[in-house]
Amino acid sequence: MTLAQLLIPNRIQLNAEISSKKKALQEISRLFAESDNTLDQNLVFDALTDREKLGSTALEQGIAIPHCRISGCTQAQSAILTLRTGIDFDARDGQAVDLLWALIVPEQSTDEHLAILAQLANTLSSADNCRKIRASRNAEELHQNLTALEQMTEQQS
Repeated sequence: MTLAQLLIPNRIQLNAEISSKKKALQEISRLFAESDNTLDQNLVFDALTDREKLGSTALEQGIAIPHCRISGCTQAQSAILTLRTGIDFDARDGQAVDLLWALIVPEQSTDEHLAILAQLANTLSSADNCRKIRASRNAEELHQNLTALEQMTEQQS
């Protein structure tokens, strides 16, 4: 499954005004719950928060990949949240995070979880990819750019 297939425009929010890690995780949880009526927003938030307590999911360069396995989730899903102003996310480089690409997977999907995280990390390791995400004007444009990027990567393989 491609990253674009895990993401739908309804789970993309760009240039949000969010002031804390907790509020960012709440917003991500809302995006998941509103796009999938089988998910409980509070349960998603609790699972993401519990994962963050194990160690920050922030990478470097203003990027975080909040993720968790969750009961009630029937398939892997992702969401993207970009922020107008970066927030403290306990990143190793100390940089404020303004790009969050979240992932939830079914509780029993350990291998799938790790494989998707590797794809996400690889995609977000490209400064050009991150620039395109941050520069997207709307959710549809971001989704189209991601789909095109993955098609180009497949053709080069």
